[in-house]
Amino acid sequence: MPSKTSTLRPLLLLASILLMIAACHRYFGGVTEAVENILTPRTPRQDFAHDSLRSDSGDALVAAWDSAYLRALTDTLRVDLPYRERFRYPASLELSASSVRFYLPPGRQLTATVRPDSSGGPVFGELFAVGDPAVPDARDALLRWSPDRPRITYESDRVGGQELLLVVQTPPGNGSHYELTLQTTPALTFPVADASVRNIQSFWGDSRSGGQRRHEGNDIFAPRGTPLIAVADGRVRSTKTGGLGGKTVWLRDGEGRGLTYYYAHLDSQLVRAGQSVSRGDTIGLVGNTGNARTTPPHLHFGIYRNGARDPYSYLRGPDGEGPTVRYPLQDPPDAVPERGRHYLRYRPDRDRTVVVRELTNTEPITVLGVTERYYRIRTAAGETGFANFD
Repeated sequence: MPSKTSTLRPLLLLASILLMIAACHRYFGGVTEAVENILTPRTPRQDFAHDSLRSDSGDALVAAWDSAYLRALTDTLRVDLPYRERFRYPASLELSASSVRFYLPPGRQLTATVRPDSSGGPVFGELFAVGDPAVPDARDALLRWSPDRPRITYESDRVGGQELLLVVQTPPGNGSHYELTLQTTPALTFPVADASVRNIQSFWGDSRSGGQRRHEGNDIFAPRGTPLIAVADGRVRSTKTGGLGGKTVWLRDGEGRGLTYYYAHLDSQLVRAGQSVSRGDTIGLVGNTGNARTTPPHLHFGIYRNGARDPYSYLRGPDGEGPTVRYPLQDPPDAVPERGRHYLRYRPDRDRTVVVRELTNTEPITVLGVTERYYRIRTAAGETGFANFD
């Protein structure tokens, strides 16, 4: 028969454990939260919600802010690059997030930048790929910028380019403004010294050999002996002489793109197989060897990865600054004008195919931003789109 001491010992141990858990409940709650943050770090946007919004006004304010963010993920407003829009910090959390969808061509490096007014607060930005499903998962951002450096740079590796969505969110506003710009630059250095796309005279898909084949590259014309430039860091895969290309150089990209660059019709090859080169190094000289011997000197430049790619968008120069913002945001309209016919559009464009619906004169609206001659508005029914009131 067990003694009283041996019977009480397990009960006393259990009671001690329960007392310890009760006494340390708050501590363990904090530890749990800390562990969760290590396993799944909070985003800059979530950090702000946790540290500022929740501490100021509790979970209800955070829930409203998150709701605006999730709604912006579903918006289908589309723009063309380059793009510029001026926003205002809204007074309502329900209006704190906006988004744009756009197409990024292959071979282009996107830079998204926000310039807040000096009196403005933080601006949060997250970039998503748009695919299947069309509404991205909030956890799957390609990039996020830090509020103290609201700028991201992104290059797609998709052969046909990529559909992207940028969500921008601010805390409740004080009348300040910020400007968003989306611009692209070529991913590669131009392969012919002192030349540009203006020197391209034969393009991708042009007929060759009496229509028996298509041109898989761009022909860039320049004087014989003009230096040919390494378009990226990489390693020379091979140098050859003979055939259609005459003297050629094949350069393997060393910057993570998985591409191979083809230089043909060279007058001279100034590198050897296996040699490492840096972006901007001279690797050869313009000529007209191979089947170009009856044409003026030029470089045939090709790009390959599982087949040939059109090099043009990889070489085209930097974008301009985007449309000029012509409407002021200091005193925006709060209703559709009384006269005229006005339309809500999912693009800032007069094309009839982008019309969502005709707006009713004098119906109330909230202006969120402006690009060129289009206001970004939200209707009383919760619709978001662009409207021109000229």
